[in-house]
Amino acid sequence: MRYVFLTAHQVLGIAHKDDAPDVVLFEGQDPDTRVLVTRKLDHHLAVLDRQLALASGMMRGLIGQPLSLDFSENLAKGIEAVRQRRARSLTADGILVIEVQGDIHAVVKDPLQETDDFVVCFDAVDKKALSAALEPRVASVLAAVRIGGAGSYELQRVGTGSYLLDADGKVIHSFSAEVFEPTVYVSSPLRDDQVVRIHEDIGLILRNEQLTRAVQLFAHSLDRGTDALRTFLSAWSAIEIMTAKMFPSYQARLVSEFSKISARPGLTRYLKRIADVMKDKHALSDKFAVVSIFLDDQEQSGDIERFDKIRRIRDQLAHGEEVPDASLPNRDLQTLFEKYFRAHLRRGVYQGVEPDGR
Repeated sequence: MRYVFLTAHQVLGIAHKDDAPDVVLFEGQDPDTRVLVTRKLDHHLAVLDRQLALASGMMRGLIGQPLSLDFSENLAKGIEAVRQRRARSLTADGILVIEVQGDIHAVVKDPLQETDDFVVCFDAVDKKALSAALEPRVASVLAAVRIGGAGSYELQRVGTGSYLLDADGKVIHSFSAEVFEPTVYVSSPLRDDQVVRIHEDIGLILRNEQLTRAVQLFAHSLDRGTDALRTFLSAWSAIEIMTAKMFPSYQARLVSEFSKISARPGLTRYLKRIADVMKDKHALSDKFAVVSIFLDDQEQSGDIERFDKIRRIRDQLAHGEEVPDASLPNRDLQTLFEKYFRAHLRRGVYQGVEPDGR
């Protein structure tokens, strides 16, 4: 079976008129690769646009057997909606399209939908692994365009994805079942209690200047336009800064609580000695463990082990080891930051202390 992988980036700095012909920059093999500059994005991403429209239809329960009478009409509307959303983000600059094709082992089991033009199924191929394998090739092309063009170009990704072709050239839209698990975003209006909570949290965060940098990095990691590696690095930096900032106040509270066990001079001296010896020597994991004593409301949450696992991945990256983007635990990392930042932020509201932990 064949795969077709496509990615498109708007190149800020390359002018290309709507009616101008495509400019082919590269054609090569092993795997087949074609690179061009165009403004005809609807043409080059036609199959991916349909794939996005099908995914939307599946989320809304509109895909199934038998086909509804208005299936084709709804699909066309979905494709047009995809293109309109994309068009709103485009400028007049040229768009770099990278297309890679090659052979791949894929198995289509129990098609969810089949028409004369395409097949819809789940997990015929590991698309994350495919994308990760092609990432160095894509990065090489992007770097070459910047270096070769010598135009200080900046890039904005406007589309990416892959699909399969069977022996007869029929398109197979393979989706990952995990995409349709409950973690997928299902949009709904804000409830009244959410509005109140957000209002209160905005006020708390704006007053908490101690963690401003951590908040900025966390917000950057939430931008879906950011690639997986930079998302991980931003979120990790956010939780690292947050932990370091919180640690002194929670360590002081921990020492204070131990001191309450006994007023004997020996204990006080021992605790002071530990504080003197360990000053500036606490490992980040140890700092997180202390913070978790006060902010983790579950006795067996596994957060410390989770933190250590993520830290080891960060260390691998820092030592130059290859870590595939698809394996980066970005969602777990963001959730971990969110949990502890939220608990720290609201601790001042519910326990009568300042939001900075004093």
